Amino acid sequence: LGWLGIRAHRSFDLLILVGTLVLPQLTAFPVKMIGWDPLDYTNTGLIRTGIVLAVIVIISVVIGLWWKPRTWLISAALFYAIFTVFYTTFFTNNRGFWTGMVGGLGYWLSQQEVQRGSQPLYYYALIQIPMYEYLAALGSLLAFYFGIRYGRFATFPGFAPARQPEDVFEETQARLLVEPALAEGVQAPVVDMPVIHPEDVVPADEEDDDDVDGPRRLPVLTLLLYWAVTALLAYSVAGEKMPWLTVHIALPLLLAAGWGLGFLVDRLPWRQVFHKRGLIALLLLPVFLSSAAAVLGSLLGATPPFQGNALEQLESTNTFVVSLVMTVASGAGIAWLLRNFSGLNIARLVTVVFFALLALLTARAAFFANYVNYDTAKEYLVYAHAARGPKDILEQVEEISQRTTGGKDIVVAYDADALYPYWWYFRDYPNKRWFTDNPTRDLLNAPLIIASEKNYAKLDSITKDNYVYSEYMRLWWPNQDYYNLTGERIWYAISNRGMRSAIFDIWLNRDYTKYAEQTNSDTLSLNTWQPSSRFRLYIRKDVVAQIWNYGAAPSMTITETKDPYVERTIELLPDASIGMGGTAEGQFNKPRGLRVAEDGSLYVADAGNNRIQHLSADGTVLQTWGTFADVAQGNAPGGTFYEPWDVALGPDGSVYVSDTWNHRVQKFTADGQFVKMWGYFGQAEAPEAFWGPRGLAVDSDGRVYVMDTGNKRVVIFDADGNYITQFGSAGMDPGQFDEPVGIALDAENNVYITDTWNQRIQVFQPDETGTNYFAVRTWDVSAWFGQSLDNKPFITLDATGNIFVNDPEGYRILEFDNQGNFLRAWGGYSSGTDGFGLASGVAIDEEGRVWASDAGNNRLLRFTLPAE
Repeated sequence: LGWLGIRAHRSFDLLILVGTLVLPQLTAFPVKMIGWDPLDYTNTGLIRTGIVLAVIVIISVVIGLWWKPRTWLISAALFYAIFTVFYTTFFTNNRGFWTGMVGGLGYWLSQQEVQRGSQPLYYYALIQIPMYEYLAALGSLLAFYFGIRYGRFATFPGFAPARQPEDVFEETQARLLVEPALAEGVQAPVVDMPVIHPEDVVPADEEDDDDVDGPRRLPVLTLLLYWAVTALLAYSVAGEKMPWLTVHIALPLLLAAGWGLGFLVDRLPWRQVFHKRGLIALLLLPVFLSSAAAVLGSLLGATPPFQGNALEQLESTNTFVVSLVMTVASGAGIAWLLRNFSGLNIARLVTVVFFALLALLTARAAFFANYVNYDTAKEYLVYAHAARGPKDILEQVEEISQRTTGGKDIVVAYDADALYPYWWYFRDYPNKRWFTDNPTRDLLNAPLIIASEKNYAKLDSITKDNYVYSEYMRLWWPNQDYYNLTGERIWYAISNRGMRSAIFDIWLNRDYTKYAEQTNSDTLSLNTWQPSSRFRLYIRKDVVAQIWNYGAAPSMTITETKDPYVERTIELLPDASIGMGGTAEGQFNKPRGLRVAEDGSLYVADAGNNRIQHLSADGTVLQTWGTFADVAQGNAPGGTFYEPWDVALGPDGSVYVSDTWNHRVQKFTADGQFVKMWGYFGQAEAPEAFWGPRGLAVDSDGRVYVMDTGNKRVVIFDADGNYITQFGSAGMDPGQFDEPVGIALDAENNVYITDTWNQRIQVFQPDETGTNYFAVRTWDVSAWFGQSLDNKPFITLDATGNIFVNDPEGYRILEFDNQGNFLRAWGGYSSGTDGFGLASGVAIDEEGRVWASDAGNNRLLRFTLPAE
């Protein structure tokens, strides 16, 4: 074409126009490549990004003005007028125009590292497309078949793909567009044809010569299929995998499917189809296809025909027989009506009707997704989708506020997770209050409190029996059983009748009833759905009484917060506090287990800092040791840790540490010199095969008791790590465990264990040999309700045999006697000094004072108990 010829092409104009208008919005790419952060909105960051943006804008303007100054300026003005009004915050935050120009792509790039969604590689190919875009996918396969069968990957422009001329010189070949009509002896309609002259056509041996003009075959189908495949691969590999990104894969698939279906339709002899017999056959085809599908469904379903006399079995048999009769009858009728059709044309007609039915199913699926299941988790298009709960709570708040204040003046508090959408919903409420995730006791001044699941324990600790609450669904995610698919799981889903039928019900009707039965799941109804996020509306009891006195209570299910320990909960403030958050010596990051040495000094498992700290009772740092290493990533020598959770002291002063996520125990001297270590990741196939060991204890003989939490057992070694014995297994019977964490010994070497998820304390007694342990008593603990990583209780005993356990997400310490009778409790949530941010380890010193680690506020607290 030459340079002048290229500039004369409208496609080149479009490339220049789109390229120069889009170019500034690609600024995040060079900013990222330079090593800067496109989302850095500090002054320094904005200056850096602004320089790059300015250079790119100048390049864009120069190219546009060089191209066609007047056209480019008009187009740019129209583009940026629309962009500014509808796609930026210019009128409320003018800086947003510039940050948005960079931040849009910058944010998406950042999500590739975050891998938002964390979906498997096959997420689009095996989940989203089969669930929603089956018409597009099958249509693209049809197009691919036609491309191979008829050599149509490239076609001449101006002709339908199914009616491509063999020789564009011959006018008779152009009439292929109306051949079906001519074949029936009907006057052909006048069709506008492109005028093609022999001298304009490129000979086959000159098609690669850039200097020759003329019509060329254009690789339309090749482009569409290439686009579809590369889009599927690109979005499958990309870090962010969200359901709504499926549209970028579906678009080229739909275009390719349109090409394929158009080719198929053009190949059918529609004159014959629209004759009387053809029309009747066309009407029978949906009956034939649906009946055949019913026959297959009956044969492949959970209840095949002719299996018995039960009602369900008889229904299946009846369905099969009726469907088979309909299939045979309609098939015979179609064959007779289309007896003058070739077998190929009959196949084409069946295929067209089949795709028409798929189109109806696709429209039905779209209707259900948009108008029926739009706010539920039944649809796989849902991800972190708001449920009905936020609006239900808003209606409750409005009703209560109107009844008690006559307007919107009620005090309503909400936490960080409720910021969206309540920052907007409560825009007209002057007394709204956002308490982030740090509730304090002054929340008791708020008649209404909205809190998410992670703050339940904090709110229960503060509100106690002064409030009632209702629980609502806040967000939910689709069923995610498709994670970790293996060949065995896929084959089971295909070969097992019950599972096959259950998956079909989900695909067709989004009905999870059979699937819940097959998987023995109770979390697939909308009331119990998991994965989901819930939140509560707390209402102060005096407000409930006031509403009731008005003659009507709000429409809600009220649940009392009951705490059997509240009556014996005392107010007790610490008399000493050590540490703060940080990485320096004497500072902590999620301190866990701690022990008091004979000299009164403290050994603390500083889990988040991957080290052990040895402190005097006044907080002076004596020694620290440990750095981070992950044995799964390579070498992790002795003295390195991956979240040490507990520390124990031997009678000779040795220090033992549970190196939890390196799945081992390490032994040190009293001043932190490494001695030895044992253990590796395993599932109890050997004594030293640990899975997340937590609690440690050492008896007077120097034997080391390791709480192998993940393997639900206690393993006992001598002081040098030689195996002695073990006890415990998974379960809820006496002697069995579910997430055992804390372990402590009394003077007779009886073993006390916090059996967390069974919500109890178990006591074990050794026999005379010290190798067999028997559960001698147990008692329930009304705590430890959550199953989060932080809700792991430790335990200790004082000189009198009283037991102290921490209630991590209850933000308190509980005391029992050695028979399990509750004595007292103290604590409560606080980000200050009058409670806990997360009650973690607990220990007793020689004077009977209680030391506790606060993993939420990163400190150690000491309490002196009042005389009873």
